[in-house]
Amino acid sequence: MTDLDMKVRLLQNLIFLLFAFICVQAEDWPTWRYDAGRTGATLEALPSSLHLQWTLKLPPLVPAYKDSRLQFDKGYEPIVTNGKLIVGSSWTDSVTAYDAVTGEQVWRFLAEGPIRFAPAALDGRVFVGSDDGFLYCLQTDSGKLLWKFRGVPSTRKVLGNGRMISLWPVRGGPVAKAGKVWFAAGVWPMEGVFVHCLDAKTGKSIWINDRCGFIYGTQPHNAKATGGLAPQGYLLLDGDDLVVPSSVAFPARFDAATGKLKEFELPSQGRLPGGWFASTASEKEKQRLQRRGLLFDSEVNQRRHEDRIRSSGQPGIRSTIEMDGQDFRFSKGIAGITGEIHQALVANGRLYVVTMDGEIHCLGTPTETAKIHQSKPNRSRSVGKNGLVADILNATQFRQGYGLVLGMSEKWLGLVENSSARLVGIGLPDTVNAFRKKLNESGFTAEKIGLLKGNPIDIGLPRYFANLIVADATSGITWTQGSLTEVYASLRPYGGSLCVPGSTPYRAAFRAAVKASKLPGARLSEGKGFTLLKKTGALPGATNYLGKWEKSSDEGVRFPLGVLWFGDELGHFKRSPQPKFVDGVMVSTPKKWMENQNERTRHADYRLMPAFLSDVYSGRVMGSDEEIEIRKQHGKVDLKNLQPSQYRPPKQTDAWKPKKPVAGTRINPLTGQQEPRTFPKSYGCDGGIDYGNLYTMRSATASYYDKRIESGTINLSGPRSGCTNSIIPANGVLSVPYYYEGCTCSYPLPMAMALVSMPQTHEQWTSWGPMPPEKLIGKVRRVGCNFGAPGDRVTESGTLWLDYPSVGGPSPDLPIKVSPEKVTYRYRHSQRVKGGQGWPWIAASLAEGIESLRMKGLSKGKYLLRLTFLEPDHLLAGERVFDVLVQGKKLLSKYDVVKAAGGDMRSIVESFEGISIDDSILIKFRAIEGAPLLSGLELIREDLPSEQPIKLTERTVGFGPFR
Repeated sequence: MTDLDMKVRLLQNLIFLLFAFICVQAEDWPTWRYDAGRTGATLEALPSSLHLQWTLKLPPLVPAYKDSRLQFDKGYEPIVTNGKLIVGSSWTDSVTAYDAVTGEQVWRFLAEGPIRFAPAALDGRVFVGSDDGFLYCLQTDSGKLLWKFRGVPSTRKVLGNGRMISLWPVRGGPVAKAGKVWFAAGVWPMEGVFVHCLDAKTGKSIWINDRCGFIYGTQPHNAKATGGLAPQGYLLLDGDDLVVPSSVAFPARFDAATGKLKEFELPSQGRLPGGWFASTASEKEKQRLQRRGLLFDSEVNQRRHEDRIRSSGQPGIRSTIEMDGQDFRFSKGIAGITGEIHQALVANGRLYVVTMDGEIHCLGTPTETAKIHQSKPNRSRSVGKNGLVADILNATQFRQGYGLVLGMSEKWLGLVENSSARLVGIGLPDTVNAFRKKLNESGFTAEKIGLLKGNPIDIGLPRYFANLIVADATSGITWTQGSLTEVYASLRPYGGSLCVPGSTPYRAAFRAAVKASKLPGARLSEGKGFTLLKKTGALPGATNYLGKWEKSSDEGVRFPLGVLWFGDELGHFKRSPQPKFVDGVMVSTPKKWMENQNERTRHADYRLMPAFLSDVYSGRVMGSDEEIEIRKQHGKVDLKNLQPSQYRPPKQTDAWKPKKPVAGTRINPLTGQQEPRTFPKSYGCDGGIDYGNLYTMRSATASYYDKRIESGTINLSGPRSGCTNSIIPANGVLSVPYYYEGCTCSYPLPMAMALVSMPQTHEQWTSWGPMPPEKLIGKVRRVGCNFGAPGDRVTESGTLWLDYPSVGGPSPDLPIKVSPEKVTYRYRHSQRVKGGQGWPWIAASLAEGIESLRMKGLSKGKYLLRLTFLEPDHLLAGERVFDVLVQGKKLLSKYDVVKAAGGDMRSIVESFEGISIDDSILIKFRAIEGAPLLSGLELIREDLPSEQPIKLTERTVGFGPFR
């Protein structure tokens, strides 16, 4: 061996040792932006020379929202752990693991909804959340499901961003550390949001916070309303705090160990745009810039506020990572990588780069011929239309909108293959699992065809969304009046079609159920091999609205209301004209506000754009070939002339500072006396419109008052409604279109929604309005007291339930004294009540440790007294026992809530007649075992009507974990 050979061999050995040292120092990238603080800072350093190893070509993602402040899912967000690159997808509703060295696929797991956030890895497990409401725990090496946790209390679904998803999608991206994993479910504060901490190994709940959706406080422009957390963004840990992003508002802080809310507020000053992104500073950044707390990216938190761009935060935070103390801003480009770079991460001596066109590149050493892995689905053949499918399409003219197949199989793919329509398919678990894999391979996106597992009758589908429903015999449906009513509820009015193919007996049973049910608008006919049921005309009691501030007394829109769909597909400038609602179609004309800024004055605004037509029941923007007659009659627009800056009814004389609303008179539910109908209204240049049954207005947020029950003000927290009144009851729903463009105020949810009436058991809170004690003393004849509740509530039978203590906004000041002073007030979302009797939204909150209460101000007489109880903890019979004395008389002796109700989280109502009251009532509680508690108290003078407490449906759905 020559000296040269020896030097070469020595050099090779040194290179090998250096590479081995680098490997020892190498680290995984186990979560989004590397660690639980989302710092993007790794100690690893990359070699100076990098070469392309492999490229993975995936389909480009379509983000849920158009608004960049909410585009947390506009590109792929992989992690690297245990030698695997793992990435989620909203294109296929899956999470997939690839070999981090070779790029070869290792495993794939399919969820039942879009996966919009990066997984988090810890101790050989991968945690991934989905819009289906579940957090999944997978084995890193195999993708095997170890457990899944339902983060939501029911199966209720909505159309969210054009997809059929849980009402409570998991959009609080998971973060894992020290044997725990945290995540958040829910978007709409008024529907409840759920922040969870789980044991990472078992999936068992450590704590749940479900109270932060109902917080009365300051909103933009220093307005007051009930709002709350709207978790969309990546959760992170900052010291002892769990930080939960709140869509485009400020994040909230919780105690990571206990779940106690430590800090939450909406930006009160207004006009300050927020966004989904938040991180903490790395140690280097803390030392260099003395940065503390959270970092925000001004390129994410950026929006045009009419005449100029506004932003908050520092530029480039999201597009910068740190390697061994050195900043690396990947948005500036990387040699050899074409296309806009979305994300970059470093792991185990390699740089992984994600581009916006869906490519993931691996760069490292040594040099090899780069491999290309093509994972973009390519539909090689048409599924075609069989004769039955062709006949159904001819009979129904189904070309656009949403279809629903009960009993999904391959033969129904032709319903949507060559049209813009989308399909939701429901089937048995084994069938759906196999079929979903086949769809992925054949190129159908999950957006085009979404699949759900379960019984179509109790799977929680929303109402009115489906233009076409096919109920195949394989669905397992037994046709009865009950099952038909459930299916018919999801069918769109004004011509939706329900097709029932199958055997003669199956169709005969269907026809018999139709005849027995007497469904409104139902028209039955026969097709070639199927029975056809059309849903004709309007919903019962529904109205059209043609503008001009006319009444729209839609009988189908009444308190309480729940979300039907949401999204930002169609946006309007905030001072656009009122929309019209005609036969299930919204006709709207946004202003062309992005142009001709110099022409605008205080009294003259921008020109109009051509009219848009959209589906009231799904939010889908319609094509130019749809609803031609409605477009001709109601879509004519003046495109030439400048428009007024504001659109106001004649009664509102000041376009910018309206007077407080007064809408006739009412009977006060507490006293029975007639008085002017007034109610709380906070900031909003929309002074409100009386539509007949509902009075709607912007009161900080979109808000309404139901005159039929004198409901008080209900804040639809999350969106900003328009400067023009745009909260309109018509066509059987309450529409709140997206009138937010041109505004950067940090209302958390810049989007549209529609709401439908819900059962009286549905949780929704009001702020009834103030009444001083002097107007109540000696006059109150009917009242409820709801301990620990977030707000007030009026029932159909006429009882006004007051929150105690009063935390939900202006409320009648009825003299109530509870002792001791340090009673513990507790709250659970009412969906967590398992069964029993009475209103779940009363039972689910309570006063624990109560010894006595006295209520004054009552009129003299004999009363019906009702006491509501619920055991919130997992106690057994005998572990909480107490006596209850009323006016000095023992009415409940050794009362055991668990025994009386039949278990924990079950409601029980105890009623007592003939309670004599002069002006007050005194109730005492004597502890025998554990601390006494009380959820609600109702008093009804015996000369007034009353009704029996309702029996609650037994609930089998609850939080996980499931294996």
